[in-house]
Amino acid sequence: MRHTIYRRAIAILVVLLVFAQMGQVAFSYHQKQKEAAEAGQDMEQKALTLWYTDEKLNSYLVQTAADYKKQTGVDVTLQLVTAVDYIEHINTASISDLGGPDLFVVSSELLEKARLAGLTVENDSFTEQEFSKDFPAKALDAATCGGKLMAYPFYFETCFLLYNKNYADSAPSTIDEILDYADNYEATDATEKVENIFKWNVADIFSNFFFISNYVNLGGETGDDPTQVSLDAQEVKDCLAYYQSLNAFFAIDADEVTTDNVLQEFIDGKTVYTIAKTDAIAQIDAVADSYFYGIAEVPNLTDELSTKGLSVTNSVVVNAYSKERDTAKEFARFLTYDKADELYAMSNKMPVRLGVSYENPEMSVLLDQYENSVEVPKLTDLSNYWIEMEIAFANIWKGNDVNTEVDSVTRKIMSQLQATE
Repeated sequence: MRHTIYRRAIAILVVLLVFAQMGQVAFSYHQKQKEAAEAGQDMEQKALTLWYTDEKLNSYLVQTAADYKKQTGVDVTLQLVTAVDYIEHINTASISDLGGPDLFVVSSELLEKARLAGLTVENDSFTEQEFSKDFPAKALDAATCGGKLMAYPFYFETCFLLYNKNYADSAPSTIDEILDYADNYEATDATEKVENIFKWNVADIFSNFFFISNYVNLGGETGDDPTQVSLDAQEVKDCLAYYQSLNAFFAIDADEVTTDNVLQEFIDGKTVYTIAKTDAIAQIDAVADSYFYGIAEVPNLTDELSTKGLSVTNSVVVNAYSKERDTAKEFARFLTYDKADELYAMSNKMPVRLGVSYENPEMSVLLDQYENSVEVPKLTDLSNYWIEMEIAFANIWKGNDVNTEVDSVTRKIMSQLQATE
């Protein structure tokens, strides 16, 4: 009897030990799974998709995606897509079974449209110290919608003054000074190539807008407030009258001029002063042996009429529909901040991040110009303002009445804004 009880006790003890061992193995497995998940080593490898529309970003994005994968193990698929109906395509893809991008690059003028479509996530990846130390206020305003930072500022475009140092010792502070230069100009052997004192693309609104931008209000500091729109201040009309008067001095044919031929004439030494866009510097450096040019902010018109350049900021947005929001935020920061030092060399795009070094020290002037610029507004009801103003500039250059042109544009745009209130 005792032997029977003893054998049963031994059997029960063995069973209990087996169950205890199984429990320990299960607990150990659970702990390893938990630790792996916390370390980001999930069974399923994370992956991201980024959409963009500018092929000049190709090299930079490919290299940055490769660096990010090497650092984190996360694959990033890059898709160059058409700029036509860009936000609409992102929205359609995002709500489909296939899914849209986890991130996308977008210009400031489309950011509000993306936000209203529910495609944006707040940028909370930086400290206040990083914002104040490493970003211009202009970049943060450009990435702000509805009172919140809804994107990661990436790179900017603006217009500025270029001058040939072989013909001019310094940049003029006003266009009046350029007119004085023209009045006192005398041809010499050193200036035998000169054909134009001042030439710019008078058919391009981006190059023209600095004439009036200091006196228009296009939605307030962040460009998304419809109550802060003013288009017809008296100074706007005074500036346009001054613009019109320049046709008598420089006689630029708006039907023949292009941005490319204006820049080429400057490179060839045929032009003393010109208005250029950000990408012009790389085009000049690609063919010039030396820094024969000077970079300056756009000059005021007169001592009384001030100017500001026009700018567009491109940012990276984390898609609200992404299933990998946290990882997408990390890559957005990596793309726009951690690797910003490499952006210009690989794409000729000017990063908004401060502290980036350039071979030509005058490149820092572009950031000064950017900070003293008027950003393209985000209000969708102002989207056709640029078309209307380009037409108005063209008509005014040809001699049409300034007041009539300005009043016509103002009535059209303000009626659109009032219709949506």
